[in-house]
Amino acid sequence: MIDPAAVRSGRVRGRYFRENFAQGGLDLVQIVPELVTNADAAIAAAGRRRGRIELGFLPADRAFKARWRRELRALGAPALSAWRWEVRCTDDGEGLGAAEVDERLGALGVEPHRGGQRGLFGRGLRDVWLAQGAGRLESIKEGRAVETWFFPAPGDDPYAYAHVREGVATARDRAALGIPAGGSRITVPLEAERLPPAAHLRSLVSQLVQLRPVLEDQARELWLELPGELPAAVAFPAPEPCPETPLLFDEEVQVRSGVNARVVVRRSAEPLTVGRMRATRRNGLVVRSGRAAHEATLASFEGRLGARHLYGEVRCEAIDELQREALDSPRPQVVVRVDRSGLNDHHPFVRDLYAVIDRVLEPIVAREERRASAHLLTPGREIAARDREGLRALNDALKSAFEAPGTSGFEPGGAPAERAPLNGNAPQSPPTVAAPDGADEREPREPAALALRFKGSPIRLHPGETRGTSLIFDPERIEPGTAVALAADRGLWAKLRGDVAPPAGRGGWARVRVEVRARVSVEPGERLSVLATAGEHEAELEVLVVRHMATGWVREIARKDEDSAVEAEFDPETGIVTVYEGRPEFRALERAARRAGLTRRRVREYLPHRMLEVEVAANAVYGWAAREIVARRALEGWVGAPRDYAETIRHEAQELRHRVHERLLRAFLDPGVFQGRVRVLEEGAGAAVRSGEDGQASLPL
Repeated sequence: MIDPAAVRSGRVRGRYFRENFAQGGLDLVQIVPELVTNADAAIAAAGRRRGRIELGFLPADRAFKARWRRELRALGAPALSAWRWEVRCTDDGEGLGAAEVDERLGALGVEPHRGGQRGLFGRGLRDVWLAQGAGRLESIKEGRAVETWFFPAPGDDPYAYAHVREGVATARDRAALGIPAGGSRITVPLEAERLPPAAHLRSLVSQLVQLRPVLEDQARELWLELPGELPAAVAFPAPEPCPETPLLFDEEVQVRSGVNARVVVRRSAEPLTVGRMRATRRNGLVVRSGRAAHEATLASFEGRLGARHLYGEVRCEAIDELQREALDSPRPQVVVRVDRSGLNDHHPFVRDLYAVIDRVLEPIVAREERRASAHLLTPGREIAARDREGLRALNDALKSAFEAPGTSGFEPGGAPAERAPLNGNAPQSPPTVAAPDGADEREPREPAALALRFKGSPIRLHPGETRGTSLIFDPERIEPGTAVALAADRGLWAKLRGDVAPPAGRGGWARVRVEVRARVSVEPGERLSVLATAGEHEAELEVLVVRHMATGWVREIARKDEDSAVEAEFDPETGIVTVYEGRPEFRALERAARRAGLTRRRVREYLPHRMLEVEVAANAVYGWAAREIVARRALEGWVGAPRDYAETIRHEAQELRHRVHERLLRAFLDPGVFQGRVRVLEEGAGAAVRSGEDGQASLPL
């Protein structure tokens, strides 16, 4: 037998824990759910019918930061000592006393105080504070206030904490925390130099899958405060149901013997994409147990065309029970991942659950795909060949628009006008300015106020693909030698070919090469971003993850023999422009083509019909490109009147059309149209189509 005196305790450095949690990717996607679900649990524990949660991404509290640095330096703790931003979450729940802090937060691996909480299986606040290297809890309960600091331990323990204040809660304490009776405020300092743009933070909080139960609860109010803005209520932007068939499936199915799950599948009016990241997707079936939401999934039908409109939920209470059993087991195999990224797909029960979801979705997806391909029209060989030429020109136009969307990046100075104005009120020709990276220098561009930008945004990437682009500087506003940094969303890898802004090069700009790679784990349809900073200036590169079959922004024109309220719609994820040729104007031109003597298969060769087809397809793409360009310029969100926003998009679409539409028409239409070899005759003037003496083709009207 082993002598107990010979058994020694192993030691572990606190650095191991910090690096372990940091490598686990504990970012805002994990921090925000921990804070909000913890606040929700505190409100539920207080027994209140309604509750309010305030989440803020704010500048660091200078007084707290100075005191923290002074005290922790004296203790010798390897804690975070400087930060610019912090996340604060305030609730009006039950609050905590010093003894309860010791009980609940004084050890790692402690189970929640009560079952059925929405944040049941997360890493917990201790892990968040440990990964960030600092944390602060302020709470009021039963007339007493406590302030506790959490920090990495100076020795071999993973973390330490100290009650820096404990006593009677004063009116000043309540006013400072914004808590009238009881509640808590949690502060998490962030090591990041820059916060994501405000629009990204809004979509992150309003669409996180783990926050869905809180956002949908009528008894909860979630308010979001961003730098320079007033707090605003947050709500989940629920998909609009399909008016014809909103509900596709609603039944209880068997997962295992004695274990059932309720599966509800709905159909949206518009196709849904993954969104900025999988954690914030609006489509898919949300897997729930108790009061918690774990992930949104489509099982093996991820990325299928027939699943673009599907959303709903899967409710299975067995997940809660199995997770608790696993936590009590000596060799646990958890059902829910500890990083809150979803279910553990290696668990046998999760595999059975996915199999059930597949069985439910298989006939639904098959019907949706038949519906999507129904009434498709096949163009003739000549039209298909002209489509390929036109799509190539359209993709070139989009690439040029995103690299230089109607404005030059900066204003290095313009060339003289070719001729003087006729009078003082006559408009002068816009100056011709140098364009970076070999762009067309003859194209007039109005100057913009950007000091830092990426050459092309958005860009397309397949999972696993690497592409290069350029980060362009205005050397007059960003001095050479200024430090440059990149921050990429999870799922992207980005690298700068230089750490500082270089001197000006050809054309008056300075640029640094940037390599961007989409990891193989990202889902097609995700919209990720890379944020570059240089001094006080920042630029965003938006990345759209596409499927490997996509060869350009626009890869196909699909013609549908259906009537629709819209002429055409463009799906950037698949690259398909769908033209609805069952509309009345197309029907009228089809009848005219048949009267002119064209067969049904050659109707699309009728010049007015072909021109209308090209016009509506191009306008759908112009409108999408204009929205992308305007959204890129307004990184912090649009703050003007809605009418001004609509007018800006219309103007941008018209400007793009003005620059490229002639080239598109030349590519899409027969060359004879532009060479004057087509004449239009009255109905009784001759044969349907005949050759004139001068070699010109004559078409009937």
